[in-house]
Amino acid sequence: MITMIHANRVRVDGETLLVDRKFHLGMQHYLSAISHPIVSIHPECDGSENTMDMVEVPLKDLGYGVMAINGGSNAAKAAQDTSRMADQIRSSRLVYGGGMGSEALCAGVGVPQIAVLEYDLATQIKVSTSQVTNPLRKASRALKVSVGYIKGIANLRRSAGIHCNGYPIFDATAAYNANRLLYLDSRMYESMVIPEAQLEARLNRPNNAPLKLLFSGRYDPIKGALDAVRVGLACVAQGMDIELHCYGQGSQRDEMLRLASQPNARGRIHIHQAVTYPELVEIARDFDLFVCCHVQSDPSCTYLESFGSGLPIVGYANTMWRRLSEESQAGLCTPLHQPDRVVGDVKRLVADSGMRHLMSRRARAFALAHSFEREFKLRTDDIKRTLEQERG
Repeated sequence: MITMIHANRVRVDGETLLVDRKFHLGMQHYLSAISHPIVSIHPECDGSENTMDMVEVPLKDLGYGVMAINGGSNAAKAAQDTSRMADQIRSSRLVYGGGMGSEALCAGVGVPQIAVLEYDLATQIKVSTSQVTNPLRKASRALKVSVGYIKGIANLRRSAGIHCNGYPIFDATAAYNANRLLYLDSRMYESMVIPEAQLEARLNRPNNAPLKLLFSGRYDPIKGALDAVRVGLACVAQGMDIELHCYGQGSQRDEMLRLASQPNARGRIHIHQAVTYPELVEIARDFDLFVCCHVQSDPSCTYLESFGSGLPIVGYANTMWRRLSEESQAGLCTPLHQPDRVVGDVKRLVADSGMRHLMSRRARAFALAHSFEREFKLRTDDIKRTLEQERG
Protein backbone atom coordinates (compact mmCIF):
# COMPACT_ATOMS: atom_id res chain seq x y z
CA MET A 1 0.00 0.00 0.00
CA ILE A 2 1.10 3.56 -0.72
CA THR A 3 0.06 6.43 1.54
CA MET A 4 -0.03 9.94 0.09
CA ILE A 5 0.00 13.07 2.21
CA HIS A 6 -1.59 16.15 0.64
CA ALA A 7 -2.02 19.72 1.87
CA ASN A 8 -5.22 20.35 -0.11
CA ARG A 9 -8.29 20.04 2.05
CA VAL A 10 -11.19 17.61 1.69
CA ARG A 11 -14.48 17.02 3.43
CA VAL A 12 -16.48 13.83 3.74
CA ASP A 13 -20.25 14.44 3.82
CA GLY A 14 -21.99 11.13 4.36
CA GLU A 15 -21.16 9.07 1.28
CA THR A 16 -19.68 11.97 -0.71
CA LEU A 17 -16.20 13.47 -0.84
CA LEU A 18 -15.69 17.18 -1.52
CA VAL A 19 -12.28 17.40 -3.17
CA ASP A 20 -10.17 19.55 -5.48
CA ARG A 21 -10.83 18.59 -9.10
CA LYS A 22 -7.16 18.62 -10.11
CA PHE A 23 -6.21 16.37 -7.19
CA HIS A 24 -8.98 13.89 -7.90
CA LEU A 25 -8.08 13.61 -11.59
CA GLY A 26 -4.44 13.16 -10.64
CA MET A 27 -5.35 10.30 -8.31
CA GLN A 28 -7.02 8.46 -11.18
CA HIS A 29 -3.72 8.60 -13.02
CA TYR A 30 -1.79 7.34 -9.99
CA LEU A 31 -4.14 4.39 -9.71
CA SER A 32 -3.60 3.56 -13.38
CA ALA A 33 0.17 3.94 -13.28
CA ILE A 34 0.98 2.25 -9.95
CA SER A 35 -0.32 -1.22 -9.19
CA HIS A 36 -0.73 -0.63 -5.46
CA PRO A 37 -3.67 0.39 -3.28
CA ILE A 38 -3.49 4.08 -2.34
CA VAL A 39 -4.79 5.95 0.68
CA SER A 40 -4.52 9.75 0.77
CA ILE A 41 -4.40 11.77 4.00
CA HIS A 42 -5.59 15.40 4.01
CA PRO A 43 -6.44 18.19 6.42
CA GLU A 44 -10.20 18.53 6.71
CA CYS A 45 -12.10 21.47 5.19
CA ASP A 46 -13.30 23.96 7.79
CA GLY A 47 -15.37 26.10 5.40
CA SER A 48 -12.92 29.01 5.18
CA GLU A 49 -10.91 27.76 2.21
CA ASN A 50 -10.42 29.97 -0.83
CA THR A 51 -10.91 27.26 -3.45
CA MET A 52 -12.14 27.69 -6.99
CA ASP A 53 -12.60 24.20 -8.42
CA MET A 54 -14.00 21.68 -5.93
CA VAL A 55 -16.06 18.68 -7.01
CA GLU A 56 -18.26 16.20 -5.18
CA VAL A 57 -17.45 12.53 -5.77
CA PRO A 58 -19.32 9.52 -4.32
CA LEU A 59 -16.96 7.61 -2.01
CA LYS A 60 -17.83 4.36 -3.76
CA ASP A 61 -16.46 5.78 -7.02
CA LEU A 62 -13.12 7.04 -5.69
CA GLY A 63 -10.92 4.01 -6.26
CA TYR A 64 -8.65 5.21 -3.44
CA GLY A 65 -9.03 5.60 0.29
CA VAL A 66 -9.26 8.98 2.04
CA MET A 67 -8.42 10.00 5.59
CA ALA A 68 -9.41 13.53 6.66
CA ILE A 69 -7.50 14.90 9.67
CA ASN A 70 -9.22 17.62 11.67
CA GLY A 71 -6.09 19.19 13.15
CA GLY A 72 -8.06 21.16 15.75
CA SER A 73 -7.03 22.21 19.24
CA ASN A 74 -8.78 19.32 20.98
CA ALA A 75 -5.95 17.26 22.50
CA ALA A 76 -7.88 14.00 22.56
CA LYS A 77 -8.90 14.39 18.90
CA ALA A 78 -5.34 15.28 17.93
CA ALA A 79 -4.02 12.16 19.64
CA GLN A 80 -6.64 10.06 17.90
CA ASP A 81 -5.70 11.53 14.51
CA THR A 82 -2.01 10.85 15.15
CA SER A 83 -2.81 7.26 16.08
CA ARG A 84 -4.87 6.82 12.90
CA MET A 85 -2.05 8.22 10.79
CA ALA A 86 0.54 6.03 12.52
CA ASP A 87 -1.51 2.90 11.85
CA GLN A 88 -1.92 3.89 8.21
CA ILE A 89 1.79 4.62 7.71
CA ARG A 90 2.81 1.42 9.50
CA SER A 91 0.82 -0.59 6.97
CA SER A 92 2.42 1.19 3.99
CA ARG A 93 5.34 0.30 1.76
CA LEU A 94 5.95 3.95 0.87
CA VAL A 95 4.73 7.37 1.91
CA TYR A 96 4.55 10.01 -0.83
CA GLY A 97 4.34 13.63 0.25
CA GLY A 98 4.84 15.13 3.67
CA GLY A 99 3.65 17.27 6.53
CA MET A 100 1.10 16.71 9.30
CA GLY A 101 3.76 14.91 11.36
CA SER A 102 4.24 12.16 8.78
CA GLU A 103 8.04 12.52 8.73
CA ALA A 104 8.45 11.55 12.39
CA LEU A 105 5.95 8.72 12.01
CA CYS A 106 7.81 7.34 8.98
CA ALA A 107 11.15 7.57 10.76
CA GLY A 108 9.71 5.85 13.81
CA VAL A 109 8.53 2.76 11.91
CA GLY A 110 11.15 2.72 9.14
CA VAL A 111 8.81 3.37 6.21
CA PRO A 112 10.51 5.15 3.27
CA GLN A 113 9.16 8.55 2.32
CA ILE A 114 9.44 10.64 -0.84
CA ALA A 115 9.08 14.32 -0.02
CA VAL A 116 7.09 16.47 -2.47
CA LEU A 117 8.01 20.15 -2.30
CA GLU A 118 7.19 23.33 -4.20
CA TYR A 119 8.03 26.34 -1.98
CA ASP A 120 11.58 27.38 -1.16
CA LEU A 121 12.15 29.28 2.10
CA ALA A 122 11.73 32.74 0.60
CA THR A 123 8.39 31.77 -0.95
CA GLN A 124 7.18 30.14 2.27
CA ILE A 125 7.90 33.35 4.15
CA LYS A 126 6.21 35.49 1.51
CA VAL A 127 3.07 33.32 1.51
CA SER A 128 2.95 33.15 5.30
CA THR A 129 3.32 36.91 5.81
CA SER A 130 1.42 38.23 2.79
CA GLN A 131 -1.70 39.13 4.80
CA VAL A 132 0.18 40.43 7.88
CA THR A 133 0.61 44.20 8.21
CA ASN A 134 2.07 44.53 11.72
CA PRO A 135 5.91 44.54 11.37
CA LEU A 136 6.50 42.64 14.62
CA ARG A 137 3.96 39.95 13.77
CA LYS A 138 5.40 39.71 10.27
CA ALA A 139 8.92 39.24 11.64
CA SER A 140 7.72 36.71 14.20
CA ARG A 141 5.92 34.68 11.58
CA ALA A 142 8.92 34.80 9.22
CA LEU A 143 11.16 33.56 12.05
CA LYS A 144 8.76 30.71 12.83
CA VAL A 145 8.68 29.65 9.18
CA SER A 146 12.48 29.80 8.97
CA VAL A 147 12.93 27.67 12.09
CA GLY A 148 10.48 25.09 10.75
CA TYR A 149 12.26 25.02 7.40
CA ILE A 150 15.65 24.49 9.04
CA LYS A 151 14.28 21.73 11.28
CA GLY A 152 12.84 20.02 8.20
CA ILE A 153 16.25 19.72 6.52
CA ALA A 154 17.05 16.61 8.57
CA ASN A 155 13.90 14.96 7.19
CA LEU A 156 14.93 15.83 3.63
CA ARG A 157 18.38 14.32 4.15
CA ARG A 158 16.93 10.96 5.17
CA SER A 159 14.13 10.92 2.61
CA ALA A 160 14.17 8.24 -0.07
CA GLY A 161 13.94 11.12 -2.54
CA ILE A 162 12.56 14.59 -3.16
CA HIS A 163 10.16 15.48 -5.94
CA CYS A 164 10.64 19.18 -6.65
CA ASN A 165 7.83 21.12 -8.31
CA GLY A 166 9.64 23.94 -10.06
CA TYR A 167 13.13 25.35 -10.37
CA PRO A 168 13.40 27.33 -7.09
CA ILE A 169 12.88 24.37 -4.75
CA PHE A 170 14.91 22.05 -6.99
CA ASP A 171 17.89 24.39 -6.66
CA ALA A 172 17.28 25.03 -2.95
CA THR A 173 17.43 21.33 -1.97
CA ALA A 174 20.59 20.45 -3.92
CA ALA A 175 22.67 20.31 -0.74
CA TYR A 176 20.27 18.05 1.16
CA ASN A 177 19.60 15.03 -1.02
CA ALA A 178 21.15 13.76 -4.24
CA ASN A 179 18.00 11.86 -5.21
CA ARG A 180 15.96 14.81 -6.48
CA LEU A 181 13.50 14.95 -9.34
CA LEU A 182 12.49 18.17 -11.10
CA TYR A 183 8.99 18.35 -12.54
CA LEU A 184 6.73 21.14 -13.78
CA ASP A 185 3.18 20.67 -12.61
CA SER A 186 0.11 21.70 -14.61
CA ARG A 187 -3.28 20.46 -15.78
CA MET A 188 -2.30 20.80 -19.44
CA TYR A 189 -2.72 17.46 -21.19
CA GLU A 190 -1.30 17.11 -24.70
CA SER A 191 -4.84 16.99 -26.07
CA MET A 192 -5.58 20.37 -24.44
CA VAL A 193 -2.68 22.19 -26.09
CA ILE A 194 -3.91 24.54 -28.79
CA PRO A 195 -3.77 22.83 -32.21
CA GLU A 196 -1.07 24.25 -34.44
CA ALA A 197 -3.57 25.27 -37.11
CA GLN A 198 -5.70 27.16 -34.57
CA LEU A 199 -2.65 28.97 -33.23
CA GLU A 200 -1.54 29.97 -36.73
CA ALA A 201 -5.03 31.23 -37.52
CA ARG A 202 -4.91 33.40 -34.40
CA LEU A 203 -1.47 34.73 -35.24
CA ASN A 204 -2.64 35.66 -38.73
CA ARG A 205 -5.82 37.48 -37.78
CA PRO A 206 -6.11 41.12 -38.93
CA ASN A 207 -3.77 43.61 -37.28
CA ASN A 208 -6.65 46.02 -36.66
CA ALA A 209 -8.05 43.79 -33.89
CA PRO A 210 -7.21 44.79 -30.28
CA LEU A 211 -4.35 42.90 -28.64
CA LYS A 212 -6.03 40.67 -26.06
CA LEU A 213 -4.34 40.39 -22.66
CA LEU A 214 -5.31 37.71 -20.13
CA PHE A 215 -4.91 37.28 -16.39
CA SER A 216 -6.38 34.31 -14.52
CA GLY A 217 -5.98 33.02 -10.99
CA ARG A 218 -6.54 34.27 -7.47
CA TYR A 219 -7.26 37.96 -7.08
CA ASP A 220 -4.72 38.25 -4.28
CA PRO A 221 -1.61 40.40 -3.67
CA ILE A 222 0.91 37.56 -4.01
CA LYS A 223 -0.55 36.78 -7.43
CA GLY A 224 -0.23 40.41 -8.49
CA ALA A 225 -3.83 40.66 -9.67
CA LEU A 226 -4.10 44.39 -9.01
CA ASP A 227 -0.83 45.04 -10.83
CA ALA A 228 -2.18 43.14 -13.84
CA VAL A 229 -5.07 45.62 -13.96
CA ARG A 230 -2.62 48.51 -13.61
CA VAL A 231 -0.74 47.13 -16.62
CA GLY A 232 -3.94 47.17 -18.64
CA LEU A 233 -4.81 50.69 -17.56
CA ALA A 234 -1.34 51.99 -18.43
CA CYS A 235 -1.49 50.31 -21.84
CA VAL A 236 -4.78 52.10 -22.54
CA ALA A 237 -3.39 55.41 -21.25
CA GLN A 238 -0.44 55.08 -23.63
CA GLY A 239 -2.75 54.65 -26.58
CA MET A 240 -2.30 50.93 -27.15
CA ASP A 241 -5.28 49.12 -28.68
CA ILE A 242 -5.69 46.40 -26.05
CA GLU A 243 -8.29 44.58 -24.02
CA LEU A 244 -7.53 42.98 -20.65
CA HIS A 245 -9.74 40.22 -19.29
CA CYS A 246 -9.29 38.80 -15.77
CA TYR A 247 -10.84 35.55 -14.52
CA GLY A 248 -10.73 34.57 -10.85
CA GLN A 249 -11.77 35.43 -7.33
CA GLY A 250 -10.10 36.78 -4.23
CA SER A 251 -9.52 39.68 -1.86
CA GLN A 252 -8.59 42.25 -4.52
CA ARG A 253 -11.70 41.83 -6.64
CA ASP A 254 -13.49 44.98 -5.41
CA GLU A 255 -10.46 47.20 -6.03
CA MET A 256 -9.96 45.63 -9.45
CA LEU A 257 -13.58 46.42 -10.32
CA ARG A 258 -13.13 49.99 -9.11
CA LEU A 259 -10.11 50.52 -11.34
CA ALA A 260 -11.85 48.86 -14.28
CA SER A 261 -14.81 51.25 -13.91
CA GLN A 262 -12.71 54.34 -14.60
CA PRO A 263 -13.91 56.20 -17.70
CA ASN A 264 -10.79 55.50 -19.77
CA ALA A 265 -10.97 51.77 -18.94
CA ARG A 266 -14.59 51.06 -19.82
CA GLY A 267 -14.82 48.50 -22.55
CA ARG A 268 -11.11 47.76 -22.23
CA ILE A 269 -10.67 46.21 -18.78
CA HIS A 270 -13.01 43.37 -17.81
CA ILE A 271 -13.08 41.64 -14.39
CA HIS A 272 -14.86 38.27 -14.56
CA GLN A 273 -15.78 35.65 -12.00
CA ALA A 274 -13.74 32.46 -11.87
CA VAL A 275 -14.53 29.80 -14.47
CA THR A 276 -13.74 26.10 -14.46
CA TYR A 277 -10.42 25.05 -15.90
CA PRO A 278 -11.87 23.42 -19.05
CA GLU A 279 -13.72 26.68 -19.77
CA LEU A 280 -10.57 28.70 -19.18
CA VAL A 281 -8.61 26.60 -21.67
CA GLU A 282 -11.12 27.41 -24.40
CA ILE A 283 -11.24 31.08 -23.45
CA ALA A 284 -7.44 31.47 -23.34
CA ARG A 285 -6.95 30.26 -26.90
CA ASP A 286 -8.43 33.50 -28.21
CA PHE A 287 -5.92 35.73 -26.38
CA ASP A 288 -2.50 37.05 -27.39
CA LEU A 289 -0.51 37.56 -24.17
CA PHE A 290 -0.70 36.54 -20.52
CA VAL A 291 0.08 39.21 -17.92
CA CYS A 292 1.67 37.54 -14.88
CA CYS A 293 2.62 39.88 -12.04
CA HIS A 294 3.25 37.12 -9.49
CA VAL A 295 5.45 38.38 -6.67
CA GLN A 296 5.92 34.94 -5.14
CA SER A 297 8.23 32.40 -6.72
CA ASP A 298 5.81 29.48 -6.69
CA PRO A 299 5.65 26.95 -9.54
CA SER A 300 2.21 28.13 -10.59
CA CYS A 301 0.29 26.03 -13.09
CA THR A 302 -0.44 29.35 -14.79
CA TYR A 303 2.84 29.31 -16.67
CA LEU A 304 2.51 25.98 -18.50
CA GLU A 305 -1.23 26.35 -18.91
CA SER A 306 -0.78 29.72 -20.60
CA PHE A 307 1.91 28.21 -22.80
CA GLY A 308 -0.52 25.45 -23.73
CA SER A 309 -2.82 28.08 -25.21
CA GLY A 310 0.09 29.51 -27.18
CA LEU A 311 0.35 32.59 -24.96
CA PRO A 312 3.69 34.27 -24.34
CA ILE A 313 3.97 35.64 -20.81
CA VAL A 314 5.00 39.13 -19.75
CA GLY A 315 5.52 39.56 -16.05
CA TYR A 316 7.59 39.85 -12.94
CA ALA A 317 10.96 38.14 -12.68
CA ASN A 318 10.30 36.05 -9.59
CA THR A 319 12.80 33.19 -9.43
CA MET A 320 10.39 30.73 -11.04
CA TRP A 321 9.41 32.85 -14.03
CA ARG A 322 12.92 34.18 -14.54
CA ARG A 323 14.29 30.65 -14.93
CA LEU A 324 11.30 29.40 -16.92
CA SER A 325 11.48 32.32 -19.33
CA GLU A 326 15.14 31.45 -19.96
CA GLU A 327 14.35 27.77 -20.53
CA SER A 328 11.33 28.38 -22.77
CA GLN A 329 12.28 31.65 -24.50
CA ALA A 330 8.53 32.28 -24.53
CA GLY A 331 8.16 35.54 -22.67
CA LEU A 332 9.73 38.58 -21.05
CA CYS A 333 10.71 39.43 -17.45
CA THR A 334 10.68 42.69 -15.52
CA PRO A 335 11.62 43.54 -11.91
CA LEU A 336 9.01 42.92 -9.20
CA HIS A 337 6.44 45.61 -8.37
CA GLN A 338 7.08 47.61 -11.53
CA PRO A 339 3.94 47.35 -13.68
CA ASP A 340 5.20 50.16 -15.94
CA ARG A 341 8.09 47.93 -16.98
CA VAL A 342 5.60 45.20 -17.90
CA VAL A 343 3.76 47.79 -19.99
CA GLY A 344 7.03 48.42 -21.80
CA ASP A 345 7.27 44.74 -22.69
CA VAL A 346 3.67 44.69 -23.92
CA LYS A 347 4.48 47.70 -26.12
CA ARG A 348 7.58 45.91 -27.41
CA LEU A 349 5.54 42.87 -28.43
CA VAL A 350 2.82 45.03 -29.96
CA ALA A 351 5.44 46.69 -32.13
CA ASP A 352 7.23 43.45 -33.01
CA SER A 353 4.59 40.96 -34.07
CA GLY A 354 7.31 38.66 -35.42
CA MET A 355 8.82 38.28 -31.95
CA ARG A 356 5.36 37.80 -30.41
CA HIS A 357 4.48 35.10 -32.93
CA LEU A 358 7.81 33.32 -32.39
CA MET A 359 7.23 33.33 -28.63
CA SER A 360 3.70 32.01 -29.14
CA ARG A 361 5.06 29.05 -31.07
CA ARG A 362 7.79 28.47 -28.49
CA ALA A 363 5.17 28.56 -25.73
CA ARG A 364 3.14 25.86 -27.46
CA ALA A 365 6.23 23.71 -28.05
CA PHE A 366 7.30 24.00 -24.41
CA ALA A 367 3.83 23.02 -23.20
CA LEU A 368 3.91 19.91 -25.37
CA ALA A 369 7.39 18.98 -24.13
CA HIS A 370 6.18 19.33 -20.52
CA SER A 371 2.60 18.10 -20.81
CA PHE A 372 0.81 16.61 -17.84
CA GLU A 373 1.40 13.10 -19.22
CA ARG A 374 5.15 13.57 -19.55
CA GLU A 375 5.67 15.26 -16.18
CA PHE A 376 3.41 12.77 -14.41
CA LYS A 377 5.30 9.81 -15.89
CA LEU A 378 8.56 11.21 -14.50
CA ARG A 379 7.04 11.07 -11.03
CA THR A 380 5.36 7.68 -11.22
CA ASP A 381 8.42 6.07 -12.80
CA ASP A 382 10.49 7.36 -9.88
CA ILE A 383 7.94 6.08 -7.37
CA LYS A 384 8.11 2.63 -8.96
CA ARG A 385 11.93 2.72 -8.94
CA THR A 386 11.89 3.59 -5.25
CA LEU A 387 9.53 0.73 -4.48
CA GLU A 388 11.81 -1.69 -6.35
CA GLN A 389 14.90 -0.41 -4.54
CA GLU A 390 13.22 -0.73 -1.15
CA ARG A 391 12.10 -4.27 -2.01
CA GLY A 392 15.66 -5.16 -3.03
